[in-house]
Amino acid sequence: MSNLTDTTSKMALEPEVDDPDVPPSLLDGNSSDSDDESDESDDAPDTKKSSVDAERLLAKALLLKEEGNEKFKNGKLDLAIRTYRKGTRTLKGLNEANSGDDQVKGLLVSLQNNMAMVFAKQAKWKQCADVSKSALSVDPVNIKAIFRRSVALRNLGDLDAAKALLKEGLKVDPSSKDLRKELIVVKTESDKAKKRAKMAFGGAFNKGTGGLYEDKEEEKLRKEIKKKEDEKREKEKKEKEEKERKRKWEDECVSRMSKSEPPISYEDWCEEKKKEEEEKKKKKKEEEDRKRKERRDSKKKAATASSRSDSSDDEDLGLKKEQVRGYKINSEGRKTSFFNNELTKEQKELIGDITPKPIAATNCPPPAPLASDSTPTKSASVWNSAGTWEEKDTSEWCQGRLKDILKGTVADEDCSSLVVKVSELKDVNGDASVVVSRGKKRYIFDLSCNLKFEVWDSDDDTVLGKGSLSLPDISSTAASDGDWELLLSWKKGGGNEGVKRLGKQFLDNIKLSLAKFVQVFNSEF
Repeated sequence: MSNLTDTTSKMALEPEVDDPDVPPSLLDGNSSDSDDESDESDDAPDTKKSSVDAERLLAKALLLKEEGNEKFKNGKLDLAIRTYRKGTRTLKGLNEANSGDDQVKGLLVSLQNNMAMVFAKQAKWKQCADVSKSALSVDPVNIKAIFRRSVALRNLGDLDAAKALLKEGLKVDPSSKDLRKELIVVKTESDKAKKRAKMAFGGAFNKGTGGLYEDKEEEKLRKEIKKKEDEKREKEKKEKEEKERKRKWEDECVSRMSKSEPPISYEDWCEEKKKEEEEKKKKKKEEEDRKRKERRDSKKKAATASSRSDSSDDEDLGLKKEQVRGYKINSEGRKTSFFNNELTKEQKELIGDITPKPIAATNCPPPAPLASDSTPTKSASVWNSAGTWEEKDTSEWCQGRLKDILKGTVADEDCSSLVVKVSELKDVNGDASVVVSRGKKRYIFDLSCNLKFEVWDSDDDTVLGKGSLSLPDISSTAASDGDWELLLSWKKGGGNEGVKRLGKQFLDNIKLSLAKFVQVFNSEF
């Protein structure tokens, strides 16, 4: 008997999900039905047996309540409701016609309040309202039951009933912040409902009667409520962190005492931990800087090697450095555009004097005879027999090749498991062509595209970041200037420093891919 009482008292002291108020235990041997009063009764054995059964049922209900709390903490809401309901059924026989003692009533209301809270979490407002009503039938002034029933009534649209219930609750506990906040929300929604009804019956024609002022007042009220909630949340967070620090400090003191070392004060311990954190951050930053420098040096070496390779390719093509960059030196020693055509002395002699001259009627040549069907077709076009101008459309080839190169663009880090990949490439549009004019070949293109990318953690195969990249100007002009226009926007994970750093590296790799596309285009045609 004493073991059962000790267990029940210990469980009654353990924290609950919503911390309901449970009356003092009746299992400490001081029950209302004392043994002294029943010593002279003829039914003393039955009374003792009934007392034992009541204690057993009460202990069982307490166990079910704790079991329901654990299931709620683990997110098993349906099982938690089922367990709380078993607890209320267990106590049903001890509170017939609301005649149970205070401990039975307190535990029954606590179970019903917990059940109502879980229903509210699931947005099952009808069930929440019904269970809260049952709790109020046992304890009409229970603040938590009043609060949860009013929230359920508001979500069910019964604003008047919710308002009346909240006002009754504030009469019982005028200092309840939860009831006051809920009353403000109910009044705000009630005013909005009245406005909508007024507009539906012609109130929309009576504009300029203070609606803007009321909206501003509501917005101000909402901001104040949000500010208070944020302050409360921040305060709770700081208190939780302070509690965790003190727990670690206590563990440190116990560890020191076990080693026969003197304990350390809380202030000195906090100072030591602060120095350790600063030293750890400093080392981490130095390590990141070192690895970043190594990557930068390796990229420079790779770029230098690539530049040398490109230079040798340009020499094979007979191009000078200024021509590759988009500029060249004319005969007068001045720098001019690569596309500025300057005739040589031989070309001028070949063309001769091209000043327009009048043509006499007698000097007109006879019309050229029409080619017969039997005349063999030449390899060049008739209008381009002199090789002065020819253009080949390469738009489809360039669009397909650009897709392949951009899809294969990735970015990663040596010291990290993060990697950036292109997830979708769309809207590849534009024109491209190869022009041969007076024996010289020019590559002209004006393309654009949009792509989406994702930042993956290769260790656990999770997506840490998502974004989109727009390339509106992939043109021969941008290629000659080396100035690509890249518009990056983050959809997820943009605030993470590691993800943001990898995103910048991805932009650099996209630029390298564009340069590769230009090189492949030039070498293909």
